Order: sequence, then C-alpha cells, then structure tokens
Amino acid sequence: MLFHEQSFLLIFLPFVVLGYFLLIRYPKIIQHIFLLTCSLFFYGYYNLNHIFLIIFSILFNYNISSFIIRNKKLSKIALIIGLFSNILLLISFKYIDFIIYNFNFVFGQSKKNLEVELPLAISFFTFQQIAYLVDSKKGLIKNTNFIKYCLFIVFFPQLIAGPIVRFQQIINQLNSVKKQLKPENLLTGFCLFSFGLYKKHYLADGMKPIADSLFFIIDRGSNPSILESWIGSIAFGLQIYFDFSAYSDMAIGLALLFGIYLPLNFNSPYKSANITEFWRRWHITLSEFLRDYLYFPLGGNRKGLHRGIFNAMLVMILGGLWHGASWTFIAWGTYHGILIGLTHALKRYVGFNSKMISKSINTVCFNKFTTFVLVSIGWVFFRSENFQQARIVLESMFGLSGFDLSRSLKIINETEIIRFNGFLPNQELDITLLPMIPILLLIVWVMPNSNQILKLNPTKFSSKIPSKILLLVCGILFFFSIKISLENTVHEFLYFQF
Repeated sequence: MLFHEQSFLLIFLPFVVLGYFLLIRYPKIIQHIFLLTCSLFFYGYYNLNHIFLIIFSILFNYNISSFIIRNKKLSKIALIIGLFSNILLLISFKYIDFIIYNFNFVFGQSKKNLEVELPLAISFFTFQQIAYLVDSKKGLIKNTNFIKYCLFIVFFPQLIAGPIVRFQQIINQLNSVKKQLKPENLLTGFCLFSFGLYKKHYLADGMKPIADSLFFIIDRGSNPSILESWIGSIAFGLQIYFDFSAYSDMAIGLALLFGIYLPLNFNSPYKSANITEFWRRWHITLSEFLRDYLYFPLGGNRKGLHRGIFNAMLVMILGGLWHGASWTFIAWGTYHGILIGLTHALKRYVGFNSKMISKSINTVCFNKFTTFVLVSIGWVFFRSENFQQARIVLESMFGLSGFDLSRSLKIINETEIIRFNGFLPNQELDITLLPMIPILLLIVWVMPNSNQILKLNPTKFSSKIPSKILLLVCGILFFFSIKISLENTVHEFLYFQF
C-alpha cells in the first residue's frame, strides 16, 4: 500500500487515526496491539505471504536477542548466529539470482534464476533487527516487551523505506505516547505529510518523464546528445531527491499523528560542500547504520589514513550493493567510496577543511556546485540498468560521442514539442516541463527544507504549532495532491525497490 494512493488516503489512514484516538483512554497495550495489527495489514496488503516472512523474522530475532540478554557467556555465539541468519535471509531473497547470474558468467553454466519475489522492505527491517541484536550484545537494550518489539519493527510509517530506527529512539515514546498526542504534533504531522504528498505527485513524478526519456533514447539504439545526457541525469537526480524527500516527510508526518518522533533521514543533501557531507545529509539513518555497525567495527580511521580510506570504500561498496543486486549499484557505491577517499586525502595532504572554505562565499558555492555535479554523474550508474547504458550516457555527458549542437538546441526550442528524435519516444512531452529543472535546482540549493519551515526538531522531540498561513498553504497542497491521487496513476517511491 502506497502513502499516496486512494486506499491509503481515504480508507486506511482515517480508520487507523480515528481508531487510535478512540483507544486513547484504554491501557497503552490496547493501542499498541491496534497499531500493530493495522501495520501488519498495511504490510501484507499486496502479498499475504510477506506477512509470514516478517513474522518469522521478528520471532527469530526477538528470541535471539532475549537469549543474548540473558546469557552473557554465550551472547557472542548467539549474536553470530543471529547476524548470519539475517544476512542469509537477505541473500536468499534479494541476491540469490544475482549470485546465480555471476556464477553462470564465470563458469560458463546455464543455471536458471530462481526468480524469487523480493519482499517489501526486507533490507530495511533486516538492518533494523541487526542493529537491535548488536545493541543487545552491547548491553544497550534490556528485557523488551514482545508487542513493543513487534511495533518497533512493523510501525507502518517507517516500515517500507525507512528511516532505519533504533530501539532506543522509540521505546520511551511508546511508553509515554499520551504525552506526545499534542496539537503541535498533529498539525505539524499533517503539514509534513502534505508537503511530502505534493513533492511526490508534482515534483518527483514531474521529473520522471524527462529522466526516463534519456534511457528511452538509448533503448531505441540512438546516442543522446550532450545536452540531453546532462538534462536527463540532472532530472533523475531531482526525481530521486524529491521522491525520497517526499517519503521522508510523509513518514515523519504520519508518525507524528500517533505522537511518535522518527529520526531525521533527509536534510537538504544538495546543499553539501563535499561528498562526506552529502552522506551525512542523504539517507541519514542508513549512513549512521553503516558507520556504527560496519565502518567502526572495521577500525574506522583509527589505524591510519590509508586504512580509514579503505574501510570507507568497502562500506560504500556494500552500501551500493544494499541498494540493489546489480553491478551498476556496486559501481555507484564504489564511485562514492573513491570520492570519499579523495576527500579524506585532500583534508590530510592539501589542508582542505570546512573552516577554510567557509571564509569565501564564492568558494562555498563552487564546492557545493562541484559536489552536485559529482553526485549527478554518479546517478548515471544508479539509474542505468547495465554498464552499456551507463557508458553511453557518460560518454555523451563528456562529449566523447560528439557535439550535436543542432540536436541539443532542438530540445530548448520553445516552439517545438519534443518527440523521440528530439527527446521523448512514443509520446509527447510538453516543453514547459523543462523550465521546472532550474526552478527545482533553486529550491534544493537555496530554500529551507520542510523541517526548517515547520521548526521541527526530531532529536529533541519538539515541534511548534504551524502558523495559520502555513496551515492554509498545506491544506491547499493536500487538496490538489488528493485530486492527483484520485485522477492519475500513482508511481511507487523509488526506495520501495530496496
């Protein structure tokens, strides 16, 4: 079930919110069971078999963690078993066909793919439970109520695409949920959800046809012009930016309706002055998970610069693989790992640091622009289905396929409708979509983000009642977004694939 489709907006969400408020006078356990039941229904809406898988995963990990907490002497062995089992589950569903494909390629075999259907959110709830097991071994988690543990895993606002929540971030809120049901939370939650709904329908999906057209050109056997390649890559960068920003807003906003503050997961990453800052702003909870449960255990940078760079690159490669079972995702992770390594090397050998760049606004702007360009190049690997597509786009972006000025100029001729031999195959793309790109770039580079507008601070569990004007604006955005949900086909969030 999608946050922006009719069944969720008109039936599921009103029922859950109303039911939750009607149960507020009863013991918290009743509210938790109600919310847990609704979350399981939400998860299994399209495929009932997925419910059995996530229940099995929950039962297994809860019992392993309980054993770790009770048996200190055998806790390390239990943790290893738990980690191995979770990774094996992830491999069995997400990576088995990728392994078979590479086995066939290397050894010249022709074994058939198992074509296992990828369960929704398996990467997210697996990582969340891995963190829970490790924190249990560290002594950060004591005995846990089973219902609260289940709700921690399947709470529907964060279940499908994050944020990756840690138990310590939510348990106290579950224990004192009545105190969190305040007007500022409800109104801020509504505004955040409205912002996200609008971003998804109008901004992210608005960029989709422009981004897709680049790869349609390649699929039809043509090479894109240099301008088409850059426009397509930047359009995809804006599409995934607003798509993930929309989901993050909607997830936090929905949780606030129930008095729960989820951790910040997206913080204007295109304002970053270097690639390490980008990863502190993009998918924040995933970056923190990889840092705390992989990078630090590998030694971090405690064993010197070169070992730190190697560890960072390894983490980014695995982060790329987490996003998808494909060599293009591995290449995307490797690319970012190299950029992070170069950033650390510059800081050490050239004396490059944030204090130095802050002295000049021109230097700051230059570094932010350079970071954006580097990230945009990386999106080519992320979006491409194979290396051939990525090679064609990258060659075109850097002029290696020639400079077809007549074709490039054609797509910015305001008197024409763009067609396949210009930019979009088999359908027409109104030229008025292209001016969205500089407008959206201005938004992501200059404008405050949703949390800043609403003065929300998830880390301090605080929010303020939005102004009447802001509430009116959000109401208008919500109305037009609902109209789109009722009239048009909705597109999945990009991170639903992971």
